[in-house]
Amino acid sequence: MNLRTELLREHSASQTQRLADYACAHPAALAELLQLFWYGAERERQLAADVLGWVGERKPKWLVPHLPGLLAAVQPGPEQHPAIRRAVVRVLQFVPVPEEWQALAFDTCLALLRAPREPVAIRAYALTAAARLADPYPELAAEVVAAAEAAVATTDSAALRSRATRELPKLRHLAREVLPG
Repeated sequence: MNLRTELLREHSASQTQRLADYACAHPAALAELLQLFWYGAERERQLAADVLGWVGERKPKWLVPHLPGLLAAVQPGPEQHPAIRRAVVRVLQFVPVPEEWQALAFDTCLALLRAPREPVAIRAYALTAAARLADPYPELAAEVVAAAEAAVATTDSAALRSRATRELPKLRHLAREVLPG
């Protein structure tokens, strides 16, 4: 299957799922998908990002070697489409992040959560990813709590409020563990 051709042929949820299924069943297809995600034309990058988000959820360990490139792709740049940021923070919810990349991944997620102009999906995924990254480091939980509370206070989004309702109790519990008794 030629992923580029298939990405451009049809943009639908069923097509995205079909391509994600294919990429998950054929590890070599992941290389083609990542090439499109990083180096394709703007539309190819957007469509590949959707597929990559699903692949990252299903095969998170496959993306560990590609974390440096994924984290580079999510950094702010001129005319970067939100689909790119959304795919990377979605993946960060599931991928086991090696220690050498945890600080950058955490800082990236926190910055996206704090950015009021980011689309809600990006901020919601960033909240979950930041909470997951803070789990082994309870001293970071308070930072995520503050960012999440500020994000919820400045939005009418039910999705972000729902995500915060799920993540904040765990984060508050973590933050209490490091407070002096």
